[in-house]
Amino acid sequence: MKYTVIYIIIVNIAALCLYGIDKSAAIKQKQRIPNRVLLLIAVFGGSLGALAGMYTFRHKTKKWYYTITVQVLLVIQITAAVLLLTSCGGATYTQISQDEAMQMMQDESDYLIVDVRRPDEFAEGHIAGAINVPNEEISDEMPELLPDKDQLLLIYCRSGNRSKEASQKLADMGYTKVYEFGGINTWEGEIVTGD
Repeated sequence: MKYTVIYIIIVNIAALCLYGIDKSAAIKQKQRIPNRVLLLIAVFGGSLGALAGMYTFRHKTKKWYYTITVQVLLVIQITAAVLLLTSCGGATYTQISQDEAMQMMQDESDYLIVDVRRPDEFAEGHIAGAINVPNEEISDEMPELLPDKDQLLLIYCRSGNRSKEASQKLADMGYTKVYEFGGINTWEGEIVTGD
């Protein structure tokens, strides 16, 4: 994403400069930049710079194919950027209280309680029935212990920080029912020790 933003900035600055250079060449009656180059830079993401160059330098504004093409390209590129940003950043998890988590454990049947602390912390004491999937081991691949992306997952850690991070990573991976409920240090239900 960072490189895409850098590319868009560079191509739009280049488009603005090319339109300025071409206007200067037109005034001095020197060799011009070909029309296809001016339009192609707009096609490849520089439509905002091209439009800014057209109106800043009063260049190509009387040519209908420039004004229409560049404006249409700008609308398409803005729409594509919005769709891309909403699809990338749209995945999320649901934060619930520990009382709500206890209620879900009573009401639901197909769920997993996921402790995202380190294995040594898990062995010292964890919620009864929980499995251990350490936050540090969750990357961009599905954890082996979580094969079903549509299963209800109840996520916790010690204080609620790692569980939020792990929940977001799982949501980003496509898990659809991720519920984060904080840390074991305030849990009032049953706690067991061992693996």
